[in-house]
Amino acid sequence: MELNGVIAALTTPFADQGGIRLEELQANLARYAGTPLRGYLILGSSGEAIYLDPEEKRAVLRTAAEAAHGSGKLLLAGTGEESLRATLAATEYAASLGYDAAVVRTPHYYKKAMTAAALMAYYRELADQAAVPVVLYNIPPLTGIDLGLEAVLELAQHPRIAGLKESSGSMDKLVRIAAARPDFPVLVGGASTVYPSLCAGAAGAILALAAALPEGCCAVEQAFRAGDHARALQAQRALLPAAAAFEPLGIAGLKAAVTAGGYIGGRPRRPQLPLEAAQMAMIAAAVAGLRAVSRTA
Repeated sequence: MELNGVIAALTTPFADQGGIRLEELQANLARYAGTPLRGYLILGSSGEAIYLDPEEKRAVLRTAAEAAHGSGKLLLAGTGEESLRATLAATEYAASLGYDAAVVRTPHYYKKAMTAAALMAYYRELADQAAVPVVLYNIPPLTGIDLGLEAVLELAQHPRIAGLKESSGSMDKLVRIAAARPDFPVLVGGASTVYPSLCAGAAGAILALAAALPEGCCAVEQAFRAGDHARALQAQRALLPAAAAFEPLGIAGLKAAVTAGGYIGGRPRRPQLPLEAAQMAMIAAAVAGLRAVSRTA
């Protein structure tokens, strides 16, 4: 498995009353198959995994695996739970469906107990037992836990830990990891910093915005790999209005952007509230602007 490129962190479509619309997830995946995306993350933060019960998570993972079969896309499963036991069970189920790797966020509920030693033991035991490679997932804005530089570098030595999804926004940390372990793939989680992250040594990105604007997000990485830094920077700057429009509004904003991008977004699951009409119009305008730029690029 080569962990690189732009991977879309996909949303989970819900009906107005909160039920999962698996057929809409299938429809989205059929359309994503024709994009230059490297792959998909199913049940990451963008997929509202925290709101799904175990049976719903299995249904989403199963539906996505069936829909993506034969597409040639990398398939990653968000399997992080608060206990090692539950994370292992979720990871084993994803492995049985053919997922390429498990993306596992840091446990965070008992924050004081989540020391570097506890987190390293958790990931080591998971990687020792899991049937697929493990990708570390650090997202302190949501968890309140930061997997530190020393812990990452220590865990990077484990042969079954395949990389890191780094969503802390720390460029200093990215530079230091890339300098110490250039062979250890780091994928960033912010659409606004894809180009500078690639320059600093990132292998790619796992982006929520790529679920709404896959071509626009991929354009940054494609130009960078081609050595056209001027075009990569131009493509990066083109992403900024869309990112600025949806990011402050969270999952509801992302789902509005997905809809504006021509896919099926829908509402967030309660307790999150849907957007107001003016907010949706603002996001739609920003997404439409980037889509227009992408068509003429």
